[in-house]
Amino acid sequence: MFYPNRQALGDQLAVKLTQYKDTDSIIFCLKKSSLLSCIELAAHLHAYIYILQYSEIADPFDITRNLGAITAKGEFVLNPEISQSEYDYINSDFMSVIEERKRSAFSKINAEANPNPNFDLRAFNNRNVLLFADILMTSFQIQIALNILKAYSPAKIAGTCGNITSAISDKFQIETDGCTYMDILPNTFFDDDHYFDQPDTYSEEQKISMANNISLYWA
Repeated sequence: MFYPNRQALGDQLAVKLTQYKDTDSIIFCLKKSSLLSCIELAAHLHAYIYILQYSEIADPFDITRNLGAITAKGEFVLNPEISQSEYDYINSDFMSVIEERKRSAFSKINAEANPNPNFDLRAFNNRNVLLFADILMTSFQIQIALNILKAYSPAKIAGTCGNITSAISDKFQIETDGCTYMDILPNTFFDDDHYFDQPDTYSEEQKISMANNISLYWA
């Protein structure tokens, strides 16, 4: 499915999610590239936004993929496409390299501006949390978000997305309490921007600022 722009995707998805309007829900934005869609969706639902922050760690055995990620709390999350036994094998050969990359990744996060400066993570307790991306073709961000949420007790964790591949939609269904999509795609090699006629018109800093002040944009 194609969209005029990312705001249009958020508008269309909001029509399918009216049950979450005015419920103090939190939209957990899995990708910064999805922020314009997320902001539009949150404005319709009167929801709050939390932006996923993490730093990727390249696989020293295969530089074309990520071994995992470090969260803002310094926790390592294994790429779900890599089994624990495979990780143990890689780690046995590259332990010092991996540990150094973990430290570097955490230092990188600490050097970045916090995209959620006023968000108290305890707000996840007893609220509906919508894991969201406008286009989703990997389960990596889903796994990182679920790892963060393990420490809290949301009332419900739902998945919602514009376009999602069929393989990733299966994981979303299994890992959440229900999912809502605009379109399920076969495996695709197109990048996210391919599905939008118009590019983003805001900088990343502007989008993060709008997300942090989302209640000002509630329709």
